[in-house]
Amino acid sequence: MTSNAVMTLLPVLFPIVAGFALFSRPIFEDRHIYVGVMTFATSIITFCAAFMTSGELITLWRITSNLSIAFKFDYPAKAFSCLVAFVWPLVTLYAFEYLRRRPPVDRFYAFFLSTFGILIGVACAGNLLTLYLFYELMTFMTLPLVMHSQKRESIRATISYLLYSLTGAALALGGFFFFQVYGVSMEFTPGGVLDMARITNENSKGMLLIVTFLTLIGFGAKAGLVPLHAWLPTAHPQAPTPASAVLSGLITKAGVIAMFRVIYYVVGDDFLRGTWVQTALICMALLTIFTGSMMAYVEPHLKKRIAWSSVSQVSYVVFAMMLLTPDGIRGAVLQIAAHAMSKSCLFLSAGVVIYFTLQGANYHYADQLRGVGKELPITMTCFAIASVSLIGLPITGGFSAKWYMASGALGLGNLGMFGIVILMISALLTAGYLLPIVTDAFFPGDDYDYSTVVPFHLPLNMKIPLLMLSAGAVLTGLFAGTIIDFVSNKIIPALL
Repeated sequence: MTSNAVMTLLPVLFPIVAGFALFSRPIFEDRHIYVGVMTFATSIITFCAAFMTSGELITLWRITSNLSIAFKFDYPAKAFSCLVAFVWPLVTLYAFEYLRRRPPVDRFYAFFLSTFGILIGVACAGNLLTLYLFYELMTFMTLPLVMHSQKRESIRATISYLLYSLTGAALALGGFFFFQVYGVSMEFTPGGVLDMARITNENSKGMLLIVTFLTLIGFGAKAGLVPLHAWLPTAHPQAPTPASAVLSGLITKAGVIAMFRVIYYVVGDDFLRGTWVQTALICMALLTIFTGSMMAYVEPHLKKRIAWSSVSQVSYVVFAMMLLTPDGIRGAVLQIAAHAMSKSCLFLSAGVVIYFTLQGANYHYADQLRGVGKELPITMTCFAIASVSLIGLPITGGFSAKWYMASGALGLGNLGMFGIVILMISALLTAGYLLPIVTDAFFPGDDYDYSTVVPFHLPLNMKIPLLMLSAGAVLTGLFAGTIIDFVSNKIIPALL
C-alpha cells in the first residue's frame, strides 16, 4: 500500500478502531488520557492527509467490478475534514469536565471517537456507495450519544431521530439504484456522472428529476430540511451538551455534504439548472430558514431554542448550494465554517450555564439566565460573539457567508429577491431570540440582587474551547478572503 493510500485511509479508520478499543479493557488507567491522545492524533493525521495527499481515489474494498468502498481527499473533502479536525478536539476537551457528573462516560467516548472517523469518511467518500454506507453508520453511531442519559425523554428523542434518519436514508437509497443505471461511473466526478445518451426522452429525464429530488430530500433529513426536520429540536436538548455541539455544528453538515455530492458530482449542475427541482429545493430551504427562525423566536427552552436555530442556519447552506452559482458555493462554504464555530460555541456555552447554575432544574429556560453574565462573564461573552456571527453582523463569518449568498441570489430574478428578503427576516428573528439572552445576562436591571452573585471558576478545559470557537467565528469573517480564494481556485473551477 502506497503512502498516499495510507494517509487517505488513516483519518477514517484510526479513530473508528480507537473508539471500539474502548469497549475492551482500558488501555490507560485514566481513559481521558487515551481519548485525548487518540482524538488529537486523529486531528493531526487529518491535517497531514489534507496537505499531503494528491486526491487520488483509494479503494479499500472492491465488492464487484462496479461497486467499491473507496475514499478520495479532493478539495471539498480536505476543507470539511480540516474543519471537523479543528472543532472535534475542542469539544472532546470540554467533555472531559462536563461528563464528570453525567456517567457512563466509557460508552459515550467510544461512540464519540468512532463518530469522528465516520464523519471524516462521509467527507472523503469517493463514490455514492461509500457515502451512503458511512452516512448510515453515522446514524447508528450517534444514537447512543442522544440517549446517553437513558431517561424516557432521551429514548423517545432517539427513536424520533432514528425514524427520521431511516426515512431519509430510504429515499436516498432509491437514488443510488437509479444513478447506477443512468451513470457512466459510480465515482464522484465534477460535473456529474449521468450518461446523457441513456436519457433519450422527456419521460426518462422527468423520472431522473423526481429521483434526484427525493434523494436530496432524503439526505436533507440529516441537515434538518423541511419536512424531515422535527427530530433536530427533539434530539439535541436530550443529548449531553458535547454531543449537541457536534450534532448541530458538524453532523448536520453530513447531510449537506451528501447533497453537495449529489448536486455537483452525480447529476451535475447543468442537469438541475432551471428545473423544478432547483426551484422546489430553494423554496423548501427558504421555508426551513423561516420556520426554524420563527420557532426559535418563540421557544423558551434554551437548548431547544439553539436547536431550532440550527434548523434555520443549516438550510442557509442548502439555499446557497441550490443557487448553482459561484457566489452560492462561496456562501455555502463560508456558512458551513462559520456555523460550525458559532453553533458549537453556543451549545457549549449553554452547557456551562447548565453545569454551574441550573443543575437542580429539570428544564432550563432562557429567562433563567438573568444576571448569569455576572457569574460567568467569559462564557456569556463567547455566547454573545457566536450570536453576533449567527445574526450576520460585519467582520464575522456569518456576515461574509450571507453576503455571498445574497450576491448569488441576485441572478435568480424574483425567486432570488424573495430569498434575500427571507434571509433578512431570518437575521432579524435571530437577533430577536439570541440578543435578549445576552442583554439579560449582562444587564439584569436595577432590581437585580447583585449581592447573590458568586463568580464561578471556569475550568481551563471548558474555557479554551469556548475562546477558540468564538475566535473562530470572528476569524472566518476576518480571513474570509483566504477561504474565498481557496474555494474560487480549487473547488469552483472543477464544478461550474
